[in-house]
Amino acid sequence: MQLLIVTDIFGVCNGLSRLLQDLAAVASRVQLVDPYHGQAQYYSDEPQAYAAYSAQCGHDAYVLKVQQALQNAAQPFDLAIGFSAGASALWRAVAQANVGMAKQALLFYPGQIYQHLALKPQVPTRIIFGHSEPHFAISDICTQLQQQPGVTAVSTMYAHGFMNPASTAFNEAGYQQQLSKLLGLLA
Repeated sequence: MQLLIVTDIFGVCNGLSRLLQDLAAVASRVQLVDPYHGQAQYYSDEPQAYAAYSAQCGHDAYVLKVQQALQNAAQPFDLAIGFSAGASALWRAVAQANVGMAKQALLFYPGQIYQHLALKPQVPTRIIFGHSEPHFAISDICTQLQQQPGVTAVSTMYAHGFMNPASTAFNEAGYQQQLSKLLGLLA
């Protein structure tokens, strides 16, 4: 199983290490795309991480990184997984006509997606939101997104960031629930 993981604003951090360990049993190859060129990051909180993300990368540059990873892959990724800013970047990347080497996409809480609803992903895409976002109503966005062929959008009872132990919104039950679904999808 070939995976592409597009990180959130925390980049390569301890929280990501846990996910990589949990996926190691089913993934023969994992490629990471992060905002900081693969350098480990240690942020004390989300505002600090967001400030670093904005200064060192930003949304448009992150989309380009994801596009390059998809287009330059030697083998197709069975699944591309994005988290938060990484999920929004992946949404924009898989909507390109020359999407490259992704068979499907899984997006966790892409908070910027509301600005790019007109895009049409070129691969089957599943979107998992938390229970709320500050810029839009989750139920409205899910309804809009599901009008597109190949797109599934659902909300959970967890907060934005629930999959990342580095986030204040991390939720162990939510992480385990989604990890179980992910492992089932990859089996």
